Amino acid sequence: MKILITGAGLIGCHAANELVQRGHNVTLFDINPNQIYIDAIAGKKRVSVMRGDLLDLPALLRAMKSVKPAIVVHSAGFIGGQVANPPYRGIRTNILGSVNTFEAAQLSGVKRVVHVSTFGVYDWDNIKTGPVTEDFPRGATQFYQATKIANELLLGAYKNHYGLETVVIRPASVYGPGHYRGGSGGGKNMAELTRICLGTGPIELHEKRIGSNDFVYAKDVGRGIALACEAKGAAGKTFNIGTGETYTPQDFRQALAKLYPKREIKLIKGADDGRAGNERINISLAQAKRVLGYTPKYKLAQGFKDYLAVSKQYGFWS
Repeated sequence: MKILITGAGLIGCHAANELVQRGHNVTLFDINPNQIYIDAIAGKKRVSVMRGDLLDLPALLRAMKSVKPAIVVHSAGFIGGQVANPPYRGIRTNILGSVNTFEAAQLSGVKRVVHVSTFGVYDWDNIKTGPVTEDFPRGATQFYQATKIANELLLGAYKNHYGLETVVIRPASVYGPGHYRGGSGGGKNMAELTRICLGTGPIELHEKRIGSNDFVYAKDVGRGIALACEAKGAAGKTFNIGTGETYTPQDFRQALAKLYPKREIKLIKGADDGRAGNERINISLAQAKRVLGYTPKYKLAQGFKDYLAVSKQYGFWS
């Protein structure tokens, strides 16, 4: 199949790599594509790149007319604190950019839209027990989560009005080799830890920056998206994509101790310096396993080991 992905960042490129391995042809649509990064992560075979802005509906329509995709994967947009810097810019990009993508898809006869949302849409302030399933209530007190909830609702309205096949993916806290231009705070923290590990001397783990969270490796997210593109029973459904576990600073310490048995690993307490991690309950992967056939291949130790290997091979991206 021909598949168009908005966003050539961490998730978009890892999804492209997985889709290409499955025999699909992928076009990445991005406002400022990093070709070196795309070549390293997505690969060079059956991957093309188009430069364009989500806020430019005619550009999206031209791209879809040229590519004629059967499926559109929507992953582009600002993440985390970037949405509030300043809020109007973030809201406009995330919501209008998504509406333009949905509109261009339905006008172009696209069969299915796979929308990359986030597990941040859940009403975490009022969730006390898990595992958290896809029918748990949504809630937001920050702009990023609010835009993601709005996009999910808008996509549902497009499905009902135009008969689009839609799939929503809610990844947990995604990490992996990337340039984090969109603003992923958790991703930046993991990239910093990777740099420290590839250096010398003690490895410092800041407890409050890690928190307690489901950290999912980008290759698993890419595979979840590819499965959402292919699975016949996925239309109209929402899927959590993660490891199904919550990892704490102690889990990080144990994983790194296996990778670096001769290095000192320090747990640093104290202030988070404005980079606090989340405190989350585990999410359920039952629906993703049943409908998509998804199970995580990269738990924390395996994911971080692969991340280190890729970083050694290619370096880091800014």
